[in-house]
Formats: sequence, structure tokens, C-alpha cells
Amino acid sequence: MDEYVKCKYCKHCNSAERKGYKWYCEWYGTYVDPDEVSECKHYDD
Repeated sequence: MDEYVKCKYCKHCNSAERKGYKWYCEWYGTYVDPDEVSECKHYDD
């Protein structure tokens, strides 16, 4: 079973760098909605 996580709990999401309400994802180099549930293989708690 795949693990689904919220972006805001991913260590690669940088809430200090924003584009509107989106946070910067350092792994993918894109801006993501922190409330959007997504599958992330690079999630690490």
C-alpha cells in the first residue's frame, strides 16, 4: 500500500520560500499546495 502524506509534513517543503500560498519543494524544484494530499516517495519524517 502506498503511503500518502500532506506536503506540509514533508521535510523537502520549504515554508520560508513561498509563491502565494504555495510552498517551495526543494526536491522537485516546484511550488506545491501544502494542504494538497499527494504521494511523495521522498517524504521523510
